[in-house]
Amino acid sequence: MDTFQIRPSFLFGMQFSREEALSGELSAESFAQIQKRYNDYDGAAEKEPKWGAQNAMQCYVQAQAVPDKTVADCVEALIGTYLLNGGVLGAIKILEWLKIIPAEERLNTLLHKPVSTAFTQKNASVAEIDHLLNHTRNDLQEILNYTFKDPALLLEALSHPSYIRNRYTLSYERLEFIGDAVLDFLITSYLFENCRDLKPGDLTDLRSALVNNVTFAAYVVKLGLHKYICSQLNPALDNAILAFVEHQEQRDHEIVEDVLYLIEEEECQVAEYVEVPKTLSDIFESLAGAIYLDSGGDLQAVWSVVYRIMYKEINNFSIRIPIQPVRVLSENIYACPSFKKAKVTNSDIPKVMVPVTFTKKGRQHTVYGVGNNKFQAKRAAAKLALKVLSC
Repeated sequence: MDTFQIRPSFLFGMQFSREEALSGELSAESFAQIQKRYNDYDGAAEKEPKWGAQNAMQCYVQAQAVPDKTVADCVEALIGTYLLNGGVLGAIKILEWLKIIPAEERLNTLLHKPVSTAFTQKNASVAEIDHLLNHTRNDLQEILNYTFKDPALLLEALSHPSYIRNRYTLSYERLEFIGDAVLDFLITSYLFENCRDLKPGDLTDLRSALVNNVTFAAYVVKLGLHKYICSQLNPALDNAILAFVEHQEQRDHEIVEDVLYLIEEEECQVAEYVEVPKTLSDIFESLAGAIYLDSGGDLQAVWSVVYRIMYKEINNFSIRIPIQPVRVLSENIYACPSFKKAKVTNSDIPKVMVPVTFTKKGRQHTVYGVGNNKFQAKRAAAKLALKVLSC
């Protein structure tokens, strides 16, 4: 047979045995059948040279060509299926079977494994921990509506890296890491179960509006938790927090779309803006992580605290999903926005800068967004442009 590839329709109607389909090896009879059809095939115009363009639906006897993302999506869908039917343990089983997580790690035993702290090891007393918390533990527990069995976790969740007085725990950074994952999982699960009428793209936008640094920081300020952060004298951080607090107080702590357009600390821009200190959102995530560990990995305990705080925005945003700023700007036909080519800045820590040009009242304006990557920079530029357009 000549070295030509043919369209998938060439094989339609041909019968192969189950053994051939599974092994990918053709018998002499089947090969002769294909050879005969090929010799009689009059669709020469449809014959393509070897390695020609492939149709996404092409299916060969031995292999099927599919995009990498399709494979990844299928794997994620399988994990989701096992999660829905078998819970977290079911998801762990499929992860082990797929060898994404080595079975010998016994991940299921880690879900409710007690953590060792200075309090459990009797290296710190309740009185010593309360002293480092400035005797605010009861106030904090009342705000959260949760009582900590291990107060050392509460101290760790509120300890800024600069808080050198605290020699019993680490800073909040490790708890923030696990809290971020727990919050993402819980909110995603809730939206999946309760927003069945929304399309996948809308669910993604809804989750993005709820799970982000600005929203979490706004909750910290609304609850007054920023007053309990344990840190050494840090004028830059204090001023940034104060500016954000004043911004939220002027809006009566409402978390609406214009709050989501504020600039996160990771995003910089060439203009005046209200900065959202990442420390505030880190505290929200670290407290969620602390409750998760303190409760022995009880997701329901974490969700009880989180939902009581977030229920209003979850319900409101589900009815009217906030649109991402880049899309809002792009859909403003009167502004005629145009994002320009991204450039890498010349600085000690290289950043990506994206300009956007738009029209307001007949005059053309250009603002610049700077971030750690092109996505961040473009989003920062869009936020600033929307701010200018709203003035």
